[in-house]
Amino acid sequence: MYLRDKYEREPLSLIAVTFLLGAIGVLPAALLELLLGGLFPLPVIVQAFLYVAVVEELTKFGAVRIKAYRSFHFNEVMDGIVYAVAASLGFATVENIIYVLRSGLTVAIFRAVLSVPDHAVWGGILGFYLGLAKRDEKASGSAQGQIFRGLAIVVILHGLYDSLAFLDSLGGVILISVFGWGLFLILIRKALAQSPFRWRQTHAMPQSTFGPTVDLNGPRFCSQCGLRLAGGERYCMNCGATISN
Repeated sequence: MYLRDKYEREPLSLIAVTFLLGAIGVLPAALLELLLGGLFPLPVIVQAFLYVAVVEELTKFGAVRIKAYRSFHFNEVMDGIVYAVAASLGFATVENIIYVLRSGLTVAIFRAVLSVPDHAVWGGILGFYLGLAKRDEKASGSAQGQIFRGLAIVVILHGLYDSLAFLDSLGGVILISVFGWGLFLILIRKALAQSPFRWRQTHAMPQSTFGPTVDLNGPRFCSQCGLRLAGGERYCMNCGATISN
């Protein structure tokens, strides 16, 4: 995902912090799942949605929201995917170690092929909607709606996956995994297409035959809120206003 973010890559330090926050989130998530399961025992399939999927996806969301979402580096939709994948892989790393120590090598192989990559996929899908929410922050109710939409999609995918796993339906698990990957790849393409930094590569300034080209434009600012622009944006990440070239 770091390499796919081809127009403006994120600082590795912030990605690492988000990964660690996702890893740390395993402990409170596991405790909450056990607490809910003990206090309100429900059928396993219902617990897969209400206790496991909801708690774990909210944990990943929190890992991004605490730090990366607030950073000025988070300035395009693709960034949401990058940071949410990092948080999800941090979560999946610790969770996977626990499962393997408890259940052995067979579980390790199964989770390496399906569970861990799917955690990243669900995180990336959620991250796309977090990126939209960041973009639409100033629009009344729009940001919250994007976050809710993203959480709803990944909770359904995660819950279906776990339910089918509990029922030992390998075919069903693979089907959910393939669907998730397909959606994830579509959203990556959409995020890259919306990048405000794409302009830098698609509208490169031609070289002058009379010597080096000098950019006389200087720094640019949003006409609505005054935010200094990085260059090439189509909209302001602070207020959402359209930027004229």
